[in-house]
Amino acid sequence: MSLGGHRRPANWRSAWSKAPVSMAFATVGGVGHLPGGPGTYAAALMLAPIWWMKDLPLSMRLLALAVTLVLSVVCSDRAGRALGEHDSSQIVIDEVVGVWVALVFFDELTWPMLLAGFVAFRILDMLKPPPAHWFDREVQSGLGVVLDDVVAGLWALPLVWLVAILL
Repeated sequence: MSLGGHRRPANWRSAWSKAPVSMAFATVGGVGHLPGGPGTYAAALMLAPIWWMKDLPLSMRLLALAVTLVLSVVCSDRAGRALGEHDSSQIVIDEVVGVWVALVFFDELTWPMLLAGFVAFRILDMLKPPPAHWFDREVQSGLGVVLDDVVAGLWALPLVWLVAILL
């Protein structure tokens, strides 16, 4: 079924029955099934929790990110196997992790920085600068699904710092 240019695999219901927890986590509660740009939607949804967590100590933010990253790798791998496609466009938890990487280190986060992190991450996620492209193409597992977005988030970090300095 085609939904505004977004094509659901024929086996998406079967995937949910095979791995319901992994599918729920990997699709960010079903956001990955939305038509249009589900990765962009998932990254945008993460901006609110990032904003709410900005006052937590860096150590707590990094711990939360690390736990989410590990769960993302495991759930993306299981969801990919259930869907029969290791990096399905329905798997969007990697975008959540990537935008979080771009913004996690800032103790004094502002809305312009948040917007810069989001935009820079999404552009870099699409461009896949080195070594993101390698992870995307060569690591055919949940690890590759998530690491290319982590790399894009790391590339976005200095751009956010630049916005912080200029504003």
